[in-house]
This record gives sequence, structure tokens and C-alpha cells, in this order.
Amino acid sequence: MPEAKRFNSITEIKRDEWNRCFAGELETYDYFLSLERSHIKGFTHCYYAIMEGETLLAGLPAFFTDYDLATTADGTIKKILASIKRLLPSLVTLKLACIGSTATESCPVAMHPSLTTEKKQEHFSQLLHFFKDDAQAHNTKLLAFKDLSKPSKALYGDILTAHRFHCVAGMPTAVSPINFTSIDDYLSRLSSATRKDMRRKLKKQRDIRIDYRRNVDDIIDDIYAMYLETKCRSDLQFEELTPDYFREVLACTGEGGLCCVYFAGDKLIGANIMLLNEERLLDKFFCMRTDEGHAYNLYFVSWFSNLQYCLDKGLKIYQSGQAGYETKLRLGSVLEENWMYFHHRNRFADRLLKLVSPLLAFDIPEVKLSDKPS
Repeated sequence: MPEAKRFNSITEIKRDEWNRCFAGELETYDYFLSLERSHIKGFTHCYYAIMEGETLLAGLPAFFTDYDLATTADGTIKKILASIKRLLPSLVTLKLACIGSTATESCPVAMHPSLTTEKKQEHFSQLLHFFKDDAQAHNTKLLAFKDLSKPSKALYGDILTAHRFHCVAGMPTAVSPINFTSIDDYLSRLSSATRKDMRRKLKKQRDIRIDYRRNVDDIIDDIYAMYLETKCRSDLQFEELTPDYFREVLACTGEGGLCCVYFAGDKLIGANIMLLNEERLLDKFFCMRTDEGHAYNLYFVSWFSNLQYCLDKGLKIYQSGQAGYETKLRLGSVLEENWMYFHHRNRFADRLLKLVSPLLAFDIPEVKLSDKPS
């Protein structure tokens, strides 16, 4: 008889069982293991599963944290929430139980490949009931699903709605199909203004040395310092990664992890942690020294370096992740939708959050017509 369970570590689930339910995913069992070993402060991780004996039929990663409502807000709303937080922090920082992960591209929903659509929905509903009961047992009133993909929304959205979860657009994922044969072919598909700008920026590439590594222990202090610099420039401040994250992703994922490092002379000026399989390259975190990075146009150098890596390895998709949409759209990316679902146990708070949720959503700029790929 299938049974819902909570596991406090992914090591309590067999690797083959987890990965079988996530066929084709880049963020596999080993990536979740690296997150556990990263010791990211402020988050308690767990996993909800439907088990039949030793067989995993369905699974959802989850985390508990104190959530700041200003995390994805921007502009005037962010400033207002910051002011309220200084006076009454309990109004804008809520205890949250969330399905998903702090550091994955979308909300992974594990389902055994043998299941029918009806069985998938049945197990999802069973997991949702179990999740809600567990959140209540931990005195957590705000529940959420973080970054549910469009296919998952189609399968499970009605179930969430039936449980009084509200839906709001999340941050989409940017992807670039590798449907070109060379960098020159790629450039020819961009607008003339973008193409001219990129050729100018890439002149700096000749002064950069690029290495690919699967171990960064000897340069971890420099990488982490660059990460903190990059984080300070970002509007999104959900979690703060640790040096262990950069080490453990590479150590745990083996051939599925890669770090591209950029040197100007003998000075390390940038690093890019990535995941890959036989068809996709996923850019997890890019960081750089602020001054040197801007001077060498390092973001754009790294973008073209990653595209060339995909071409060299015969990969089909370059996935550049969330945020920075205006630039990514200029460079020919397409956006894959993600969706947030939330519910508060208190009816008044639930209605209020539903009312203000559009104001808390991250503002995604539309690409200007003149910058669209030709």
C-alpha cells in the first residue's frame, strides 16, 4: 500500500529511485546532496515521498524558512516593505513551508515513469495533504510551491486551486536552443545593433584565459569573494550560498558538474558553476570581480564561451537561468514560464496576500522590438 513519508535527508532515499523519477533532469539526486552539504543558513530541507516498500512512486523536495515578502518585490514596493520591516518585522517576514528548492531552476515533481496521468495526480494530491499536515504540525501558516513549470502546472494546477492555493507568475527560465552551427551563424540571427555591440564587446576575449575545472579547492576563497560581490549587485536576496556550495556541487555531481574560470593575466576575475548532461548546459551561478569584470565585458565573454562549449560538445540547449532577462532576450533566449502557488492558513492574511501578490511579483521586462533576434 503506497504510504506518504517525510525524509529529512535525501540520503534516506535510494539514489537510483530518485533519479529514475527525474529522468533527463540536470539537478539530480547528487545535486540535492550537494545542497544539503552546503550548510546554507536559515533553511531546513526535507523531502516528501510516496513509497511502496522501497520503491519511490512520487516525491517533492521542500524547505522551511523565514520568508521576507520583499524578496522578489522591486521599486517602490520594495522600499515600502523595507520601511515596514524596520518598524514591524513580523508583518513582512513569515514562517514559510515551501515545496521546491532554494537553488533549483524549477520546482521538481518526481513521478515514477510507469504512472498514468491519473495516478500522478492522485499521488500529488496525497503528497499535498501530507505536506499541509506537516506544515501545520510545525506551526507554519504560509505554504507555497516555488517555480512550478508550465507542464507541472497543467497537470497539478487544478489540484492546488482546489486546496485554495493562489497562483501568480514566477520568474521564468531563460533558454537558448543551440540551433546554429557556429558563433558567426548565431550572431547573424541577432539584430544588427546587438550584433555590432557583441562584436565590439568580444574584442576583450583575446585578453582572457579560460579554464574548465572540476575542482576549485585551491581558488575557493577567491570564488567566494567574487560571489559576494556579485550578490551585492543583485536585487534578489533569497539565500546566501556558502563556500561549501561551490565545492560540493563539483564534488557530488562528478562529470555532471563543471566550473569555468576566467583569468586576466594571472588574476582570477570570474567563475561560472554549471551542470550538464548529454544535451543541456545549465548555468547555475556566474560571479566576477566588479571592476575587472566590467572592464573585460566578462558577462558577455562568458555567454559566448558557454555557447561555444555547447557547440564543441554537441549540446542542444544552453539554459542561462533566471533574472537578467533584458540582456538574455537581446541575445536570443526564450523564456520558459514558471508559476508560484501560495496559501495562508489565516483567511484574512490569505486574502490580503492574494490581493497584494501581483505587487510582490518580480518585474520581467519585455524585449524591445528593435532588439528582438531577426
